[in-house]
Amino acid sequence: MSSLEAKMLENIVKALAHHDQTCPMPAQAILLSSFDHERFGWDEVKGVPVQAADGIQPERFRIQCEGSAAGIEDAVEEFAITPRELPVEVPVGPVPAITPARTPFADDFDDPPDPYRW
Repeated sequence: MSSLEAKMLENIVKALAHHDQTCPMPAQAILLSSFDHERFGWDEVKGVPVQAADGIQPERFRIQCEGSAAGIEDAVEEFAITPRELPVEVPVGPVPAITPARTPFADDFDDPPDPYRW
């Protein structure tokens, strides 16, 4: 086993463990680039089938499950908000000053102010 193959296997096993801890859906497949799938020749890792997939770069992988975000980049791009300039409104009159005795956040109670309360 080459050092690259060992490192990939180690990363996949860690990713599967992380997936199992954080996702309620079970892993359905481990997706590898066609090149890596052919080079390593793995059929499964930890009981999860290994499959070749287009769009996966060599030396990378993706854990596929029903909760996967495969294709999410396209969906996010479709709803992306384009930046635009907003007009700045200049106040018409004087801005009231905040005095130390009273803040806009003070309650209307007669109790002394609590220094630990925001």
